[in-house]
Amino acid sequence: MEENRYRELVVGESTGTQLEAVGVEMDPHFFSQNLTRDDGSKPSDWQIVVDRVKKMEIQKFRVMALPQWYEPENDNDDPFATDLGRFTFGSPEMESLYKVLDLAQEQQMEVCIVVWGCPTGVSLLDPAYAHVKTCFMADPVKSGWITGPVDYNEWAENYVALIRHLIEVRGYSCVNEITPMNEPDGGPLLVSEEYIEMAKVLDARFKKEGLREKVRFNLSDNTDTRTFYLKDCADNLREVADIFNSHTYIFGYDTPNHVIHDWEKNNVNIAAGAGKKHLVGEFGSNQCVGATRQRDIDRYERGVLMTRLVLNFFNAGASGVSYWSLIDQYYGKDADYEQMQQLGLWKYIREAYKTDSTYTRIRTDYEVRPQYHSYGLLTRFIKPGAEIYPLDLGDDFAIGTAFQNSDGKWNYLFANGTDESKFVSVSNVEVKGRFDLYRYEKDNLPQGDAPITAGEIAKVRDKKLRLEVKPHSVVLCHQQ
Repeated sequence: MEENRYRELVVGESTGTQLEAVGVEMDPHFFSQNLTRDDGSKPSDWQIVVDRVKKMEIQKFRVMALPQWYEPENDNDDPFATDLGRFTFGSPEMESLYKVLDLAQEQQMEVCIVVWGCPTGVSLLDPAYAHVKTCFMADPVKSGWITGPVDYNEWAENYVALIRHLIEVRGYSCVNEITPMNEPDGGPLLVSEEYIEMAKVLDARFKKEGLREKVRFNLSDNTDTRTFYLKDCADNLREVADIFNSHTYIFGYDTPNHVIHDWEKNNVNIAAGAGKKHLVGEFGSNQCVGATRQRDIDRYERGVLMTRLVLNFFNAGASGVSYWSLIDQYYGKDADYEQMQQLGLWKYIREAYKTDSTYTRIRTDYEVRPQYHSYGLLTRFIKPGAEIYPLDLGDDFAIGTAFQNSDGKWNYLFANGTDESKFVSVSNVEVKGRFDLYRYEKDNLPQGDAPITAGEIAKVRDKKLRLEVKPHSVVLCHQQ
């Protein structure tokens, strides 16, 4: 009877897609928009971010930039003759960006720079530019806080100047990818025909400037339900894109695996039609309250759900994922509490939450949320270059994946969102020896920001690794 309760899982075919990165959003506002609020945060607090990024071994940052940070006013009327003397690469906003890139460079991470679009309302920290109230490329006809550029050649000039400065002047080899505009389908900032034209202009300019070989073009960046936008991009940007990505906030605790899997499988197939891979460029749960909150953010169970989402994406053929976002922070120094982005793996200073119902439960500044620990199992053990092998638990809310890192070592990761234990027996012809088991379980989380440690060892017997995945938990098996 003991034998019968174990579900046989065979490590069979890989997805054929190697992992590029398990990453996070890290928008560069810590020094420019948070320390300037005079609310109790201090420059030395940055070391907490540095230390945790190292502990988690995060592999990639997706990073926001805005055109006015380095070109507050149009340098001149000729987009093909750049006057670098009119650019402000030493602005406080850029210095804040360099702090993020210094960390990425030191950690040998990869960085995707996303120039978000053209803001309709601008407030720069340098008083010399206090008169600048809008991005000079913004579309005055459109509503919303940000638009697409009205002049693609000016946009290309601006983007090239930024990337050349980051890579060639400052020496950030970590910067190796760009995404022109965040969620361009939203609004839309640009309709797909306009976006396609913009991307082609950008591609030509990067080639002309000798920069195209230095960065990948990660395109589409569409929201979850507008798959037509991805399709239009794949059909028309085969020669321009290096990879495509989409975002998702439509999946939750009652979403079965096959729905999540099929969403990403469709994206993967569309990208494959253009000979390209697909990654998930932002994700979270479907418990959204506006753009800055998700109701489940502090729940332990969210760590199980986020792992389940990631494994579905990988099992469907995704080449990477980027979680939104690393930290709670303000995007504007004068923003009110409602505008604070609160989807981080950890919180901001405790006092910032004093009007919130959760305030009394917050013990410390920069307190980690439970999912800090679960996401760390992915970033610490599943490495770029890993081969991905889906494991079928035959369950709508429990899932598994085997990963073989490029050093040959195996990791098996399971997420169980159900109310009962799952007993699994993993058969893998290539594998002998022992595995360390790391468990994300509600009553067993580490103190503070200490990473989860291995609590037990499982041995391969008769070519099978047997283990229990408890209800509402995550288990990572790491080959010794």
